[in-house]
Amino acid sequence: FSGVTIDWFLAWPEEALIAVSADFLGKYDIDTPKDKKQKLYELMGSFQNMVNAVCATYLARMRRNVYVTPKSYLCFIDFYKTLYQMKYKDVNEEERSVNLGLQKLNEAAADVEKMKVSLREEEKNLEVAEKETNALLVKVQSEAAKADKKAQEVGVQKDACMKKADEIGKDKDDANRELQAALPFLHEAESAVKSITPKDIQELKTNRNPSDIIRLVLDGVLILFMRPLVPVQGEQKTIKKQTIDFIHDSCNEFGLPMLQGMTFLPDLMAFSSDSKDNINDETCELLEPYLNLENFTPDVAKAASGAAQGLCKWVGAMRMYCQASKIAKPLLQNLKVQESKLEKAMSELAEAESQLEAAMEVKRQLQEQFDAAMAGKKELEDKANATKRKMDQANKLINGLAGEKSRWTVQSNQFADQRKRLVGDVAL
Repeated sequence: FSGVTIDWFLAWPEEALIAVSADFLGKYDIDTPKDKKQKLYELMGSFQNMVNAVCATYLARMRRNVYVTPKSYLCFIDFYKTLYQMKYKDVNEEERSVNLGLQKLNEAAADVEKMKVSLREEEKNLEVAEKETNALLVKVQSEAAKADKKAQEVGVQKDACMKKADEIGKDKDDANRELQAALPFLHEAESAVKSITPKDIQELKTNRNPSDIIRLVLDGVLILFMRPLVPVQGEQKTIKKQTIDFIHDSCNEFGLPMLQGMTFLPDLMAFSSDSKDNINDETCELLEPYLNLENFTPDVAKAASGAAQGLCKWVGAMRMYCQASKIAKPLLQNLKVQESKLEKAMSELAEAESQLEAAMEVKRQLQEQFDAAMAGKKELEDKANATKRKMDQANKLINGLAGEKSRWTVQSNQFADQRKRLVGDVAL
């Protein structure tokens, strides 16, 4: 036992405990009078003495020591300070919430009273407006019935002429629709040619070893121009780093010589405007294998040459124009015959329309008045329904908040006293 050190923990007198609590809590902000603060110091000291007494009783009964050190007392004081601050903050937060709720309830009550006055006035205006609208509706409906009767009389005469005009107009629409379906491809082809510059053509001319995509694009131009092609024989082509089985191109034999001509670009434009209708089914069939290639696209051709991009787009657009114009051409020829018939039908219709126009003008004006009246009536009905809903909601709001307001008012008056009691409540 020579190396054993024994620390003796002797209990502090109550006066010392009170002095320690006064020192640690004296400068701490506690919402209570000085006399109550002094009582707190004494209470904290008595708590520590009570613990010491219980420990002595425990030793007498159980023969086991439980040591309560000064550090325990200091931790008890620190815990009191932490708990007091937390509880005090909770009371303040609750007070702010309740007071804000009371403020909102008072504002809502004032708004409800204003709403009641406004709604009563709106209901009076609604009653007057509904009477005026109903009277106007009766008049408009009567005048509209007269106009409809007149329009019906003229319509019988018009129907005979319009039936024939409708048939001719339908044929004309069909022809124009098919023609319009083909025109975008023509415009695309012309745009593609315009995008090619002499500089682009010069680059192709000086390219002694054009890529496979350029070779195939030039084959497409040769086919459309109905120029000679080399005999068909199998050959592998590489486009966009993909090797495919295809046919030998005619680039070296006929494609590049075609580019050497001074009129190549004007020939493309002239073909688009004057020779496009000479493209036949055989030409389209020859183009089909090229156009069906996955990478035979303007974007892929652009990577090789700007001129190749324009030529690739031009070849595809010419083929699409040919297919679309197969339907449009016969319809256009028939359209000329139908238009002469339409002109005669329209002259017969003019007299009937002049009579109908006057009647329809009267009906249109009356219809506008009728529509405006119906819209006004609908607006008034919606406003009336909204007024009723607002009144119901206002009554529910007032009745539903009456109990909450009373409870919160009582609770709001108790927060100050609750803060004063915290000094003892936290200690307990």
